Amino acid sequence: MFKKIDTALLLRFPMLWNTKFPYMIIIGLLFWLLAFFIGFWFNDFGENLYDQNTYFNRNRDIAAAGTGITGGVIALVWFFFYIRNNGFKSLYPKKKTDLFKEWLIVFIILSFLSMAFFCVMLGSKYAALTVFSQDELKRNAEIAYKGRLLLLNDDYNKERQQVLYFKDPVDSISYSADSDVFKYKGREYPWKSMIANQDRDVYYFNSDMDSLYTDQVRMLYYNNDSVRLEKTLKQFFELLKRHDLKTNVTPAIWFKYFYHKPDFVSNVHIYDGSEYTVSFPEESINTKQLYVESYLLKSYYEKIINSRETEIFNPEVFVALLYLALSLSTVVIAFRVSSIRQWFVSLVTVLVMVLINAALLGLTGDYFTDFKNFLIALLAELIIFVLLILVSGYRKNLSAVALNVLILGFPFVVPFIAIVVYKVFGSLQDRQFEIPYIQGEYYSNDSFLRDVAAVNLIVVGMVLFFLLKTVRNRKALPGN
Repeated sequence: MFKKIDTALLLRFPMLWNTKFPYMIIIGLLFWLLAFFIGFWFNDFGENLYDQNTYFNRNRDIAAAGTGITGGVIALVWFFFYIRNNGFKSLYPKKKTDLFKEWLIVFIILSFLSMAFFCVMLGSKYAALTVFSQDELKRNAEIAYKGRLLLLNDDYNKERQQVLYFKDPVDSISYSADSDVFKYKGREYPWKSMIANQDRDVYYFNSDMDSLYTDQVRMLYYNNDSVRLEKTLKQFFELLKRHDLKTNVTPAIWFKYFYHKPDFVSNVHIYDGSEYTVSFPEESINTKQLYVESYLLKSYYEKIINSRETEIFNPEVFVALLYLALSLSTVVIAFRVSSIRQWFVSLVTVLVMVLINAALLGLTGDYFTDFKNFLIALLAELIIFVLLILVSGYRKNLSAVALNVLILGFPFVVPFIAIVVYKVFGSLQDRQFEIPYIQGEYYSNDSFLRDVAAVNLIVVGMVLFFLLKTVRNRKALPGN
């Protein structure tokens, strides 16, 4: 049955047969399924918190890298079957636009394979959804956050508490360096008071939950609610024990050293981690050997929450994957229409041009002068290669190399210019306002470059249509 389908495909749709398009779509779907299970299995939400990376989703990133390598192997095997010599070249299409259609099929195949990245992200997100129920996650996250606030009393946080006080940790910063006291509901407290504690690492994206938890803890101090404080501490220590994390603080110790009404100021520090329990001067009261591994616990739940809420589809990543497929597709199609020597010379030429143009951007150190030199060099290069294409009657090999260089390099001309332009005008804006960032609504560099890259994909398609049509007209295909 497979042989009949393959023969029918060869006779009726030789271009699809040559590019193995139907088979690659099936393989691609299976690859997507494999990527999903890889992302689900190699997740960052295991029970052993000591094996977790605090700042990154290490296992997910390794899974994504492994999936990329697997996709590369699949693409190489496909490339071998695509370009190998066979006895059916006489059946290949001869129309002027067929080479462009062939490139388009190659581009679709490579793009389809590259989208497996999002399947890894989907698998990781689904793994985060299965660790806890929504209610259990919210309850544990609340306990972890509040418990950390109650035990946050080290020199690092206390020294910075007055300088950067977060009224809303998600999206606003209030500078309070001009105030000698922390004001809460009409009362004044020293900045070193436990009631002024603020965790700068937030749980939720675009949420007021962190501010709510902080305010609830402060209300316990404000109302002198020792019963609720003790209950919160016990719940926190039970959660630490559940995750095999360590502390030598107990509710009794906490009330002895930190519950000092009315200001709630303590010179006894609590350090985050058992590594802080050694070699402190006995005569120094503020270096009592108290520790709690609260950050590991909080970051674990923070990672799960953010993974559950993270959007799978990322426009910037999507465009980047499309450009990866685009660059590989131009390399493949250039190999298809060239001899190995012409193809190799074309690749080397493109790499040399990239190095030269990059060097011009940092030649003088002045953005505007370097940008002008870059544009002049780029325009000169385009004119030279267009002229080389036009002299095909005299130097056919040279013209073929010039065509390949344009096919390989043109997709990145517009994005390269856009990056340089944005850097120049961004530098001008920084000099004018003397600040690197302005809070509020604005057109970000990510949005600008993403939109330019998206529009450029359409422009590249139009340009490649004419370039590949030129190649087809010159009968540059080997074997024709």
